[in-house]
Amino acid sequence: MKKHVGILAILLFGCYIITSCSQKEAYDLAIKNVKLYDSHSKMVFENKTILINADTIAAIIDLSEEFKANEVIQCQGRLLTPGFIDTHTHLMQNYGSDENIAPETIEPKDFGLVRGLMSHHYLSQGVTTIIDMGQPETWMDVTLNWQNNPEPEYPNLFICGGSIVSDEDRRQPQHHIEVMGPEDGRKKVRDYASKGLEHMKLYRKLRKPDMEAMADEAKKLGITINTHTDNNVVTIDEAMEMDILNFEHFFTVTPSILNYDEHWKAMNEKYGIQMNSSIDEFSAHMTYFFSYIKENPEFETKLEALFDRMAAKGASISTAINVLASSAEQTAFFTSFEYFPIRRKPMVSYSEEQRNQLKMAFEAMMFYVKRAHDKGVKIRIGTDCRFGGKAMLHELISLHKAGFKMEDILQIATINGYEAMKLENNYGSIEVGKKADMILFEKNPFDNYQNILSNKTIIKGGKLFVLKKSIAYDLLDVMVDQGPEKALVWFEKSRLNKAYDPLNANELINVFSELIGTGKIDEGQAVYNLFETNFPKMDLEVDGDLLTNGTYALLRNNEIQKAINFYAFSQSNFPNTQKTIALAVLIETLENGIGKGLERYETLKIDSMYLQTENEMNGVGYLLLQLDKTKEAISFFELNAKSFPDSWNVFDSLGEAYATDHQKAMAIKYYKKSIELNPKNEYGKEQLKKLIVGTK
Repeated sequence: MKKHVGILAILLFGCYIITSCSQKEAYDLAIKNVKLYDSHSKMVFENKTILINADTIAAIIDLSEEFKANEVIQCQGRLLTPGFIDTHTHLMQNYGSDENIAPETIEPKDFGLVRGLMSHHYLSQGVTTIIDMGQPETWMDVTLNWQNNPEPEYPNLFICGGSIVSDEDRRQPQHHIEVMGPEDGRKKVRDYASKGLEHMKLYRKLRKPDMEAMADEAKKLGITINTHTDNNVVTIDEAMEMDILNFEHFFTVTPSILNYDEHWKAMNEKYGIQMNSSIDEFSAHMTYFFSYIKENPEFETKLEALFDRMAAKGASISTAINVLASSAEQTAFFTSFEYFPIRRKPMVSYSEEQRNQLKMAFEAMMFYVKRAHDKGVKIRIGTDCRFGGKAMLHELISLHKAGFKMEDILQIATINGYEAMKLENNYGSIEVGKKADMILFEKNPFDNYQNILSNKTIIKGGKLFVLKKSIAYDLLDVMVDQGPEKALVWFEKSRLNKAYDPLNANELINVFSELIGTGKIDEGQAVYNLFETNFPKMDLEVDGDLLTNGTYALLRNNEIQKAINFYAFSQSNFPNTQKTIALAVLIETLENGIGKGLERYETLKIDSMYLQTENEMNGVGYLLLQLDKTKEAISFFELNAKSFPDSWNVFDSLGEAYATDHQKAMAIKYYKKSIELNPKNEYGKEQLKKLIVGTK
């Protein structure tokens, strides 16, 4: 009897095994036969298969093990890495060539456009997660909903709200949010926490007491603080004392070891450069500082010591490498902090010798990036430019050229950023239980670093991502590279290509805005005609800032007649948009002389359609100096001084203009006035001293 019972038990157990195997459900997706990059150990494990259920990694098995899956991607030993993260982006940059054209709110009709741009710029390149480091607060309800409800066709988004600054007596960009003191700063942190934000950005103009209060409140509420410290207001060391450990942009290490007020001018004189007149020249200045440091043993010692302190604290710093590489023409893919005007090369006015010096300065910067990494500072990618996905890939190439090993580069692109943003529980490595966001490389970067740019299969949220090609966005590139005539021929041929989605009205409006906002009249008109032909029942509205900035873009390139023509085009086609006094008077002055310009000013200053700001008037003055129109520049600075008699900066600029015109007595007069209004104007004091010595 016992024997029969034993046999029965064996039979029942066998039936259980058979039944269990037959009832075992198949996985949703299998990624079969990969070389798996482990972002923690930096090792590569061959012959692995990743099994996914829904949006999560369910199992990792050897190739020899059996499995059942509803869908299988056969990989033939291709490299699989975690999805990349860009820890410093701006949705406003994605929206267009100039952040000023971004709308006050994101309307439901534009949800697809804005999220589609995120996929177009980032997810298509393998960047599965982005951190927005500053947006209008009026966007937050929408973007928080996207953060809390990720979808496989878009990158994961985590927002910081606005870029926080201390109160200033000037108009702020729409994504800069002022706090009125420490307690107001604490309240802002609490407000953001109550909305569900996990990250905040404290910007470079935030004063130390405000930063201390906000950092303390954030620590209590579990919010990760990221800070940009490059204005000699708060140093990296001071921020680390507040337990802030995430710093934005590698170039911001320089003001933590030297004072810009003292050394900016000395650096300019050393390399024979002027105050930056374009955003690309600003990037070049930030780059030049690394040669300035490398050639000064005292500062190099201080920088090395700073890296040691950052490593000891466990600090991280983002890169923004490709933007600086672009200003130095040391990358194959041009990007800028402001992609305005649309261009393929930097707006810099340097001699061949200065360009060589800039190249060496970029090499010095990359040397220090490697030194920081070797000392244990956590480097993470933060591109801070519109085309962040492609820029990130080229940043990884720059790291390789600087001596980084590929296993370190991939760690920087993945787990370093996720850990700094405290997102590593769900992302950043290929492990059971983590989200299935991965990159499958067509060619292995370990074989050749250029394979970083190779085609990729993107798995996002457990789903195979397929980019929906936009004919409008490709039309933009063809317009810029080949001109309107060839672009229209290309468009008519390409719209028959089934690889493209149908023409989207909002995307075409976005393309028109970029072209018209950068002064490309013929290209913009061609797109405008396409819009009217394809969407005859829709209105195409234009923001006045676009037209203003487009005219300035042409002037910065010294295309004066084209700027005058473009301004006329703007006034004729879009008469009801907001206008500025500075630009209207500038155009009149360039066309008909200073006298007519002054007459135009008297007429417009009482016209409510025309806006006047101190900063724009001052900027026009410097633009005229750049165009070697010194007399005209003086007239603008004088108008500005009459309009804003309490501004020390306006009188400082007026003094500079008179000095440029070799009118020393007048220059001395206005530098003295500037210093009287602002006794801390050290640059003005230095210029005044030189002028007085020169008159003796």
